[in-house]
Amino acid sequence: MTEEERYFFDVRGYLVIENALSADELTALNTLFDEQQANAPDPQAGRARYLELIGWGKPYRDLIDHPSVAPHLQEMLGEGFRLDHEYAEHMREGGAGELHINGTPYSTMFHYHVANDKIHCGLVAVAWALKDVPPGAGGFCCIPGSHKSSFAPPTSITCVGNPTPGVQQIACSAGSAIIFTEALRHGTLAWQAPAQRRTLFYKYSPRHASWWGTFYDPEAYDYTERQQQILRSPYHSRVWKNPPGKGYVVSPA
Repeated sequence: MTEEERYFFDVRGYLVIENALSADELTALNTLFDEQQANAPDPQAGRARYLELIGWGKPYRDLIDHPSVAPHLQEMLGEGFRLDHEYAEHMREGGAGELHINGTPYSTMFHYHVANDKIHCGLVAVAWALKDVPPGAGGFCCIPGSHKSSFAPPTSITCVGNPTPGVQQIACSAGSAIIFTEALRHGTLAWQAPAQRRTLFYKYSPRHASWWGTFYDPEAYDYTERQQQILRSPYHSRVWKNPPGKGYVVSPA
């Protein structure tokens, strides 16, 4: 990260990377999303969630270690960070929101702190916007800076039907990525725009931790070696795969 990105991520708990995807990447991802949505049980649902994105095709697997976000993830999560889980959502105008406000800085999995000029995070999310998210449209929202809060938010703040001014919607253009720590108080506001909202969520953890509780098969698809490393199940720093998929080797003390 640049010094500016590091500063604002530390202060706000999130970072917006505009134009993280090329026009060709965005087209490929939306084309595959069209196919999946057309085959969904209720393609016209106001809000729907899709799982197992990396089985949709290579453009979705290429997001695992996309160069626009991978260096940021390594700085936030450390060497050996891993993909914990992924899913996508679509929302149509009037689709209900959900201010779930997961985070707390002192949770075992959703933590955030800085020590010796180094960021230490639990679960970190990358939200890829496949469609424009205009100001006031709804979608991803948060309470900036709340990843450092010492107190739980009162219900007057977390009520999704009547969010206070402290809950801010984060606008961005199609092809952007929002990286945020799950220690940040965040959620989804009801969608107010006539165009559909499409967001992909790829969530990463430090190498030793898992939140989702299920693990990938690093040899299931045409993964690169780097992607295979990111898809490993949790492991200690003294353990690595060499080569990927061929068993574990424990280093000497």
